[in-house]
Amino acid sequence: MDIGLYLGKLINIKTIINSAAERDSEIEKYRKYAEKETITCPFCMANLLLRAGDIRNIHFAHTRGKTCQLARAYDSYQAQVSRENTKHSVIKEIIYTDLKGQERIKSDLKVEYGYKEKGPESWRYYPDIYINNNGREFAVSIITNVHEIGDDKVVQLINRRTKYFRDRGLQTIWFVEDRELAEDINHNMLHLWEAEYGLTMKTTEDIKWDQLLEDLSEEFPDVNIPALFGYQAHVPLNFDVRSLYYVHSKEDSITISVHRLILDQKKTPYRAFSLTRGYQLSISHALIVRDEILLSDVEEEDKERTKFASDLILKVEEHRHRLTSINENYMEQPNPIAEVRQHTSERSRFTSPTTDSANADPDFDLTGSILMLKNCSISEAEAKQLYYYVRFNRSDLADYGLTLKDLDKMIQFALGRIQAPQIRKWLVDIQFL
Repeated sequence: MDIGLYLGKLINIKTIINSAAERDSEIEKYRKYAEKETITCPFCMANLLLRAGDIRNIHFAHTRGKTCQLARAYDSYQAQVSRENTKHSVIKEIIYTDLKGQERIKSDLKVEYGYKEKGPESWRYYPDIYINNNGREFAVSIITNVHEIGDDKVVQLINRRTKYFRDRGLQTIWFVEDRELAEDINHNMLHLWEAEYGLTMKTTEDIKWDQLLEDLSEEFPDVNIPALFGYQAHVPLNFDVRSLYYVHSKEDSITISVHRLILDQKKTPYRAFSLTRGYQLSISHALIVRDEILLSDVEEEDKERTKFASDLILKVEEHRHRLTSINENYMEQPNPIAEVRQHTSERSRFTSPTTDSANADPDFDLTGSILMLKNCSISEAEAKQLYYYVRFNRSDLADYGLTLKDLDKMIQFALGRIQAPQIRKWLVDIQFL
């Protein structure tokens, strides 16, 4: 254990020794203090000795056989957070101090360091801060040093702790160090580490966002909302809005930025469709404890939802105006549909199925082509491969939740927006299958 009480004051022996000009003499001084029973355990008040051998780092220790449970819990917690950087403890202490201030005026609120609260139960993992709000328990955890190197280990660590706390009835609130924030505003995109992917939460405000998106989808059933905002998804997204919280620390103050997002498919590169640019809250505002921990500004959330809906309506109007102009220009040009039908008829007469099947790509990505078809960004080569796939593997469409009728609707939509004749020919060919 690196802490002890000396003359009624909490000291950290590692901090003292590391800042000493003469390390060996400082170690010997505190060894003598301890031998004369002036340094005690801050948990059980038993006398501590100073150990500074070659096998273990310098530390305080109980006399043999007298180690208390809270001291064990403290050591376990210190090992747990050893991967974190120096900002971790600063952020933790500011959050703890703010919550303790609320505890003094709320009789149903309890705030404690995780290892102190759950140490007597010998937990395997401890949250940085434990909160009990009228019987509801929360585990507040801060994560720093999230990066690509060792990301797999961090992912496992996060998953294990989240599951461990959940299995014991605690809701985990994760805060991420702000240096990991990678936001592409132009494409409404958040780039994520895999570890960040697992740090999202579902809150009351996210449920309100779900309802807004459901209402907008009903109003604009033919609109791909993420694509309209410039977001390129791995796969069509389900509207399940979640929250991610980044911590911004400056000396003795901390703010939290709130991000509402929809997670994309869990594969590299990890990313999410960002519904907001992320507004900032003071730590005092974010951690107001009522029936639940707010972690949001209700007025700001209403403004963000109103802005998102307004932006979407404007983009839909612009999109429809652009399509009208394209269609008007297209109607003034020769219609290639008759040529396409002739092209299809001739190919079916003069090309054998065996020859056609040789053109099919065995590594064809149906999901990707469908997404590009929906976004009207499909190329001639992709349209051709889609034709051959449907011709020879149409029974497999059901495995992707698709029917020929679904495909026909997508193609009809795309034909109103794609002008390139060679692409249009392949799409019309698919309709004739």
